[in-house]
Amino acid sequence: MDLPRLLRSPFRRPPPDTDRAFADWLASDAGQAMLAEQRHLLDDILVRMIGYHAVQCGVGCAEPLLEATRIRRQHYVGRPGDQGITIAADPACLPLANHSVDLVLLHHSLDFEANPHEVLREVTRTLIPGGALVLIGFNPFSIWGLTRLFRLGSKHLPWLARFLPAQRVHDWLGVLGLELEGYESAHYALPLGASGRQRFSMIEQMGRRFWPRRGAFYILVARKRAAMIRPVRPRFALPERSPQVIPVPLAHWQRRGRRDPQGPEH
Repeated sequence: MDLPRLLRSPFRRPPPDTDRAFADWLASDAGQAMLAEQRHLLDDILVRMIGYHAVQCGVGCAEPLLEATRIRRQHYVGRPGDQGITIAADPACLPLANHSVDLVLLHHSLDFEANPHEVLREVTRTLIPGGALVLIGFNPFSIWGLTRLFRLGSKHLPWLARFLPAQRVHDWLGVLGLELEGYESAHYALPLGASGRQRFSMIEQMGRRFWPRRGAFYILVARKRAAMIRPVRPRFALPERSPQVIPVPLAHWQRRGRRDPQGPEH
């Protein structure tokens, strides 16, 4: 009998320098074009989020993506050495109390984390009942995903990312008690420079019109279900007594109402 291995991970671990490489790619022309599309969608999504604390988890650097929300206390989580972070921690082990965060934004965290299940479980723990999770990831069912199939094993970004299907992430969220609110996608051109995107601008126009759900990235918005407690009556409990009503004659009530404005009688 072939015995299974004990020390194995269902997901491929990224190289140690992936965080720095992804931060450099985001600073490139292609990365900035993708960030501009993401900010455009987040401006319409985050404006509806309210609360007291918002947390953003990123890879390599903390790109400020929470400007559109009205939540004032904003925290940026990243590994030690990342740029622009306010909390140095592993997203799979957040130093936050249970039920203490109103909004969590995962910016491509599942695409590069070795344990995406642990990241989602930790985020669910920190969210308050009714709190929102906004998740951004690369879309495998897109032109970028099709290009990645021909470059499997590449050490270059963005092809090194995991490209998790949105439906798979949706199933994980349902197991953790998060209810999906909606899905959006954008950015249909290849990861090229400004001149390359201008040359293939027809692809961007066709994507927005014919396959709007097949962009290079997707955004999922989910809510943590609030626990509803309904007391159960004992099986043999006595019926509750209805409130006692004392009848008052109508004539007596009308006669008393006429005397009250004149004050008490002597």
